[in-house]
Amino acid sequence: MRTGESGFSLIEALAVAAVVVVLVVVAVPRLVVPETLQARAQARQLAADLRLAQRLAITRRADVVLEFSPLGGPYVTYTIRQAGGPDEPDYPKSLPTGVTATGPQQFTFQPTGGAASGGTVTLTAGSTAVTVQVTAATGRVTVVGP
Repeated sequence: MRTGESGFSLIEALAVAAVVVVLVVVAVPRLVVPETLQARAQARQLAADLRLAQRLAITRRADVVLEFSPLGGPYVTYTIRQAGGPDEPDYPKSLPTGVTATGPQQFTFQPTGGAASGGTVTLTAGSTAVTVQVTAATGRVTVVGP
């Protein structure tokens, strides 16, 4: 370079471009949430909320319901409430965009901790499906899937 001139040489510009490309190639896959992770994370959240409903039923010695909507599905929201009462604080919850649920309209947990009836809810995100199972007699909640 001549004295008094400012700017970048071609080699400097190419080196900076190469560094930027490497950073983009490393960072972009970490920013994109695969469908499998999204469905699995939502299934774990739903399982935790089902267990919460079960604990509330035992603690309050009353039936507690986790209910999905809209009626007939596929479901996009759910709420927890004591049978005949208002929604619990922080409910209803919405499923993330792109995630839907199908299965029974509601689960009722009894004061013994058991569920009035069992069933399976399938959460779908794109081509990925994860299921949450509730066992009637015990109220056991399990997540099955990728």
